[in-house]
Amino acid sequence: MTGQLTPNPYHFGSRVKSAVYFTDRAKELTTLTSHMINHQNVILVAPRRYGKTSLLYRAMATVHQQGGRTGRVSLMKCSTTQEVAEVLMRGVARGPMGPLRGHATEFARRFRNMRVAPEFTFDPATGGASVKFSVPHPNANWRGVIEDVVHLLNDLNEDRHPVSLVIDEFQKAKEIEPDLPDVFKDLVDDVPDVSLVFAGSKRHLMDQMVNDRAHGALYNVGTKLYLQKIAETDFVDYLRARAGGGGTSMSEDTARRIYAAASGIPNDVQLIAFRAYQEATQHPERAEISSSDVDEAVRAAVGDQSDDFQNTFDALAPSQQLLLKLVAREEVTEIAGKQTIASLGVSNHAATKAARALETRDLIARDGKLWTVNSGLLREWLRDDDQMM
Repeated sequence: MTGQLTPNPYHFGSRVKSAVYFTDRAKELTTLTSHMINHQNVILVAPRRYGKTSLLYRAMATVHQQGGRTGRVSLMKCSTTQEVAEVLMRGVARGPMGPLRGHATEFARRFRNMRVAPEFTFDPATGGASVKFSVPHPNANWRGVIEDVVHLLNDLNEDRHPVSLVIDEFQKAKEIEPDLPDVFKDLVDDVPDVSLVFAGSKRHLMDQMVNDRAHGALYNVGTKLYLQKIAETDFVDYLRARAGGGGTSMSEDTARRIYAAASGIPNDVQLIAFRAYQEATQHPERAEISSSDVDEAVRAAVGDQSDDFQNTFDALAPSQQLLLKLVAREEVTEIAGKQTIASLGVSNHAATKAARALETRDLIARDGKLWTVNSGLLREWLRDDDQMM
């Protein structure tokens, strides 16, 4: 066993910056980058903690290496249509338009004809630019500004430098205004030489936009790419290889134990593995990460997130709380089945409504024949009566 100065071979909590921490996703990475290079739109859907952001940044890095001009924006913190327009403008300025930042006059000219003109601040030392709408515009057509910003991308495209833009947490646009995503649907045809990547983490909202033929803003606008859990065998191989790189070892059974405890969610697998490695290094007389290290790692991870889990649980209606605990503790095959209804003590309608609400919150899902709690750590918290206060 190596000393404590040996870097932990696992990574969690933030996007992966080094390829050594990137587990699988080779097929998805190839699909995403090839579409971005070839002016094809993509809809990428993945629950949180599945590695969506890491995949997007890896794809963007590959696109840059191949001469493409790309960038990413996230709508997560947007609350108004104006903020969506501002975020898009900054993303275009810092991403695909980046090569023009050293040419202040040309850079400003590109934005001159927008319906609401932004202000620029240039750093002469770095050539960087700050772009913002600093003056209130109470009557501004912010949807029109969004159109103007996206149209700028089409003007940047060249054969040698294909242009793309990643719009992450796109479902937030629908939450701000239900028909705001329709603005982007109309823009797709206006920018045929640009690849737009619409990425989202709330599957029920993304599915509404992607699969609704009549009203879906993203229906038939690009290739659909759904991130699934990484296969257990692939993750087991990764965990064991990384353990060896960290100066210790891990049995196949221990690796499978980590995967099961995390319900296969990539970030949580890495989190448990990280903590198990830390625990193992406290015992230099041992030469491997043991199952007891994993048990302690799970307890610590659940404890760290217990406040978040409690807040999530408290926000649920009583019937939803009952169903969530039942799914965590028993094998539930049918939400409206007699056994489930008897255990919950509610009507069929109430049980079905509760299940729909938990699905919408991405708390439960059907996995084969069984209903399961999406987060393995939340499942462990629900099973431990001492954790629930």
